[in-house]
Amino acid sequence: MLKSYKSKIVVGIVGLGVGGIHLSNCLKYKNCKVKYICDHDKKKLYFYKKKFKTPIIAKSYKKIVDDNEVNTVIIASNDNDHAYQVLLALKKNKHVFVEKPLCLTVKDLDKIKLKKRDKPKLLMSSNLVLRTHPFFQKLIKNRKKFKQLYFLEGDYNYGRIDKLTKGWRGKVKDYSVILGGGIHLLDLILSLKKSKVIEVYTQTNKIITKKFKSVPKDFAISLIKFKDNSIAKISSNFSSSTDHHHIFNLYSKDSSLFYKRNTSEEYFREVYNKPKIELKYKFDNNQKKKMLTNFFDAIISKKNKLIVSENDLFYLMKICLKLVESQKKIRLLNYDKSSFW
Repeated sequence: MLKSYKSKIVVGIVGLGVGGIHLSNCLKYKNCKVKYICDHDKKKLYFYKKKFKTPIIAKSYKKIVDDNEVNTVIIASNDNDHAYQVLLALKKNKHVFVEKPLCLTVKDLDKIKLKKRDKPKLLMSSNLVLRTHPFFQKLIKNRKKFKQLYFLEGDYNYGRIDKLTKGWRGKVKDYSVILGGGIHLLDLILSLKKSKVIEVYTQTNKIITKKFKSVPKDFAISLIKFKDNSIAKISSNFSSSTDHHHIFNLYSKDSSLFYKRNTSEEYFREVYNKPKIELKYKFDNNQKKKMLTNFFDAIISKKNKLIVSENDLFYLMKICLKLVESQKKIRLLNYDKSSFW
């Protein structure tokens, strides 16, 4: 049940997939009132209306942003709706917490940056939830210990091919598995690397979903080069036959670190005579709560720093969209088999 006292944060939520989790977490926050919920799926709407009683069902997103009492919107709709909804929310003077990706095109990214520049007092962040994973938090905190970091690699294995073949993703014109999945690993790599990105390259294929003509390419592998000459590799794999999980490996001068399925292993060069270190971590939906709590705390008090700032988000989207663009401008080295060697 919603609290009876006057709330400092009045929320409207659009999209009740992940947004359903956000709704539950909003109601646990002391100074938050959820006034509206909105979704294309009527079953979801009435399920959450019945479960939590109080939220008003908004027939349109416009109804949410036109309400002056609402000061914050949570956008968890389909990816191709994000840019329009973010722009309208900013225009109507609402704080914005948006699911990734922020947008699907460079044109929309530029529009959002311009609009946000005109609204400096409004906060905007994104649910880049791996930032709150205990392993990655520890890694980012201790990143300075990895001297001469020369290679990083992250694999986003989704293992839910039906999300492309049966869901809305397969119907979105500009949908990319990089923007829909690999973006999480790229965010972590950019958090670790303070050197600027200078080159990107992406290759894709569509083998597993070949018979589905309208479905976007289900696999992408990207290479990223930084100004300090280090390199990162990211795979975005929606056709994996595994469950949803991430793999992250890091190589530096003195040690190598490997992470898979909530377990990390770190190896040290033999000259230092240090043993392997193995650590286990727990990750669950409470991480989403941490992201939202941090956003609300920052709205209430300027002293609280956002886990994902708007500058973090803009730079991440810039590189992501460059990766997507690069797959359309592939330069191939062709060879004649008879004279190759």
